[in-house]
Amino acid sequence: MGDNRLATRRIPSRGGVAPADARGRVVAMVAFRSREYLHQNPAARWMLGGAVLLCAVAFAAGGMWGEQGESATAWATGAVVVAAMTSLFWASLTVTVDHTHVRVSLAGLVRKEIALDDITAVEQRAYRPIKDFGGWGWRWSHRLPNAVAYTTRGDSAVVLTVRGGGEVYLGVDDEAALLDVLRARIGA
Repeated sequence: MGDNRLATRRIPSRGGVAPADARGRVVAMVAFRSREYLHQNPAARWMLGGAVLLCAVAFAAGGMWGEQGESATAWATGAVVVAAMTSLFWASLTVTVDHTHVRVSLAGLVRKEIALDDITAVEQRAYRPIKDFGGWGWRWSHRLPNAVAYTTRGDSAVVLTVRGGGEVYLGVDDEAALLDVLRARIGA
């Protein structure tokens, strides 16, 4: 049988050293992981449902009064738009903390990495998502200087203050666990 002791392996793309097993495969050292979905937000469900219904009615009405060729195009376009909007129900926000970074992924399309060394403070804070950021999702604040939010619901977030004075709002279910992990990692 092979040796199961942990070794380290240099990871050029990450610019550091990560734990690896005897075969050289990187071993994940995830201290915290949270996955939130947009469909968990009641307000987003109503807004998205209303938008899908409005699009369906608009495309149906447009397809009924157009020429025969235009009707098929309107229905196909409507189906694609409604399918795309419906897929937003399953958009997820994943927040992961490992031994070097806080990683945020929104719907797998928006990705952000924040080095733990760049975090100067962490706190839990109540905020007004619509007033401060214009809603939920990946948002820049129009009211708070240098603030960005990655949230799917709620009015409370873990706020990371990063070097240079910027703030990152992270909306997760278990804010206390995220705070504990981050405070232990950054020594706050």
